[in-house]
Amino acid sequence: MYELVSPVKPLVVLKYLAVLMMGAGGALLVPLVVAVYFREFAIGSVYAVIGCTIIALGYLFHRLLPTADLEWKESLVIAALIFPFSALLSAIPFSLSTGMPFLDAFFEAVSGVTTTGLSVAPAGVGPVFLFARSWLQWIGGIGIVIIILMVFVTPGISAYRLYAVNAGEQKARPTVMATAKLLVEIYCILTAISFVILFFGGMSPFDAVCHALSSVSTGGFSTRTESVAGFSGFAIPFLITISCLMGAFNFTLYPRMLEDKKALFTGIQFRYFFLFALIGICLLLFTLLETLPINEALSVTLFQAFSALSTAGFSTVDIGTLPEGARAVLTVLMWIGGSVGSTAGGIKILRLVILLKIVHLVFIRYFLPREALTPLKIGDEVIESEVVYTIVTFVVLYAMVLVISSFIFMLHGFGLDNALFEVSSALGTVGLSCGITSASMPDLLKGVLIVDMLLGRIEIIPLFILFFPRTWVKR
Repeated sequence: MYELVSPVKPLVVLKYLAVLMMGAGGALLVPLVVAVYFREFAIGSVYAVIGCTIIALGYLFHRLLPTADLEWKESLVIAALIFPFSALLSAIPFSLSTGMPFLDAFFEAVSGVTTTGLSVAPAGVGPVFLFARSWLQWIGGIGIVIIILMVFVTPGISAYRLYAVNAGEQKARPTVMATAKLLVEIYCILTAISFVILFFGGMSPFDAVCHALSSVSTGGFSTRTESVAGFSGFAIPFLITISCLMGAFNFTLYPRMLEDKKALFTGIQFRYFFLFALIGICLLLFTLLETLPINEALSVTLFQAFSALSTAGFSTVDIGTLPEGARAVLTVLMWIGGSVGSTAGGIKILRLVILLKIVHLVFIRYFLPREALTPLKIGDEVIESEVVYTIVTFVVLYAMVLVISSFIFMLHGFGLDNALFEVSSALGTVGLSCGITSASMPDLLKGVLIVDMLLGRIEIIPLFILFFPRTWVKR
C-alpha cells in the first residue's frame, strides 16, 4: 500500500461520511414506528426530527462535496470513523429521549453499534429506548458499511474498497454488491428464525423482536435488567443460545450448506469453535461445582460458556458472584471469540488457528533440513507472510490494549481479575460485567471502555492508522 505514504483527501472522506449520515438518519427513523405503536409521541418526535435533520444534512454535504474514487487509505479512515461517528449521531436521541447525561448516552450508543451490550442506562428507560439500542446492535452486527453499500453506493472501485476493509476481500458472489446483498439476506433470515423460535418459546412479541435483534448480532442487550435471568424456565436460555450461535458462525457457510450439507461441519472454524467451547465448559463446570449443585452448575456453565465464546454477553446469573476461577475461564473465552465473517468479536477463531499452526510449524522445522520448504497452510490454502504479519501485529496490539486498560482500572482500586474481566468484555465486544460498569462509574473509566469497545469492533489497526500523522500530513 504505497499510496499510504501520501495523506488522505479529507473532502473525499467527508463525502462518504455524508452518505453514512443519510444511512444513520434513516436508521433513527425505525424507532419512530415503535414510539407510535406505544403512543410515546414525544419520544417519537425526537427521533423523527433528529433522523430527518441528519438525513437532510447528509444529503446536503453529499451534493456539495466533489465526487472521487476512494483510495485504500480513505477506505481505512472511513472504517475507523464509521462506528464512533454513528454512535455519536445515535447518542443524540438517546440523551434527549431519556434525560441521560450525553456521555452515558454515547457509552450506550457505542455499546450498541459495536454489539457489546455493556450498559449504564438507568432503570425504567421505556420500550422505545430498549428497542432502539437492540436495533442499533442489529445494524452494527451486519456492518453499517454493508447496508450502505446496498442502498447508497454505486458499484465500482470505491464500493469494493469499502467492502474489503470492513468485511475482507473474500467474496461469496462474483461482485461485492452481490455479496453484500447475500450477507444481508442471510442476516435477515437468521433474525426472522430467531424471532419465531423466541416467540413460540414463550416471549412476548416485543421481547422476541428485541432479543432476536440483539442475539443474532451477538450483541447482548436485553429488555430485562437481569438479562436472560429475567425469564423463567429452560427454553428461553436454550433458544437464545441457538440464536447467538447462528450469528457467531461465518455467514458464507450458510449458502454453501445448500449445496453441501456437510459444509458447516467440515469448516475449520466450526470445529475449533466447539473444541474451545468443550474445553471452556469442562473448566467452567469444574470451578462452579465447588459452590453450586450439579444441575444448576451445568445449566449456568452451558449458557455462559457459549455466551462468552460467541461474544453475545447475555447472562443467567450475576457474574460478580461467580468464583474467580469461573471468571478467569470466561475471560479467556471472551478473548477467543467467534468466527471470522460472523457478527462475533474477540480475536477470532481463524486467527488463533493460524497462530497455532505457526507454533506447530516452528517445532516441525527443527526436524527438517534448513532448505526444506514448509509453507503455512490452513486446509489447502497457503497463508501468505503478509497475512501472518498482520495477524501477529493484531494480537500483540490486542494484548497491549488489554494490559494498559486493565492497569487504568487497577489504579482506580479494582483488583486485577475484575479489571481484566471488564476490559476483556469491552474489547471482545461481549457485554458481560462483573459489576463494575454502571452509571456511577468514573467518567475516565467510561472513556476507557468506550475506546476498548471501538477498538474491538473496528479491530484496532484501522483506528491506529487514523491517528498516524502520515495519514493526514505528508512527511
